Amino acid sequence: MTSTQDNRLLAGIDIFVEAPFSAQLPKQIGAMRLDHISSRGTKLKGSDLEKRILDVQWLCARYLFDGNHPMTKETDSQIVQVIQQVGAQYKWSSIIKLYTLDGKPQYS
Repeated sequence: MTSTQDNRLLAGIDIFVEAPFSAQLPKQIGAMRLDHISSRGTKLKGSDLEKRILDVQWLCARYLFDGNHPMTKETDSQIVQVIQQVGAQYKWSSIIKLYTLDGKPQYS
């Protein structure tokens, strides 16, 4: 196996929380801002959607950095801030780090 330079940069995280549709997640936590909330791949917005997804209690909150960052202890500590603040209100199950590679998102 040959070594290659890691060109990935950290764009943000998805954090999965057990919460109602009406959850009031912080809009900004440190250097990360709430981009959107989704459920099963559908961005949630508006009361008509709420009626269609009442059975869903697990939401995905996407928090993004302003710009992309190299993966460092500093970025990990900022992610921990999000987990602590969101986790103080809601149960969370997992997080996924979101990367870009050569400027292209490696997430959808």
